[in-house]
Amino acid sequence: MQKCKNEGLAANYSRFGVWQSHIAIEVRRRCVPDSVTNSVLDNTLHWPTAKQDISTHEAHIAVAGSIECDDTVLLASDLTKTVVSLLAVTDSLCVCWLNGPVLSLRDDFMEIATELLKLGQPPFMLWVGAQWRPEGGLVHTKGMPQFGAPEIFLAQQPRFSEENVTYLHSLIKHVLTSGNTFVEGETLDGPNCVYKIERLQGSDSEKTGLFLVPARPN
Repeated sequence: MQKCKNEGLAANYSRFGVWQSHIAIEVRRRCVPDSVTNSVLDNTLHWPTAKQDISTHEAHIAVAGSIECDDTVLLASDLTKTVVSLLAVTDSLCVCWLNGPVLSLRDDFMEIATELLKLGQPPFMLWVGAQWRPEGGLVHTKGMPQFGAPEIFLAQQPRFSEENVTYLHSLIKHVLTSGNTFVEGETLDGPNCVYKIERLQGSDSEKTGLFLVPARPN
């Protein structure tokens, strides 16, 4: 069991340490800013009334953290455990993981986080989002840089579907598991085709993406 160390307490916020992680919790007695939710609403498949539902809440809780080492997966896990604890004692509606961003309903977040963390598996789908660019036919990750990894793009996608999102999440898990890499020019089996791996260089030389282009039908 991880021991918590109190690092500060006030009327509306608390700070504490969990092993190498430092967590801060703040109760904000105001509505959730539109800037927090707008970036994920267009890509929320199962919650079409999210904006309306969130707008009825008159307060929200902000959780942030830092870590003494470079293990961002450990920090994300400690933040997730903290959020699960808060969800268990509040009437919170959802969780917005801003580093994605990813918007998750309360029960979904608790169930996925509890089940996977108990098995020692990081719940990457709660931390990295999947987004859709219909004009380019791209389904892509949003949030990989928080773990020092490139975004992943699936090219030539006719729609934003459960199938391509599930496949994208399997790639996220593969990339963020220690020791796994994708090599430019190699191919990967997808649900309906074989993808060729290409590297996409962004305008910022430090930002690159893995661009997967359908090579042939499976």
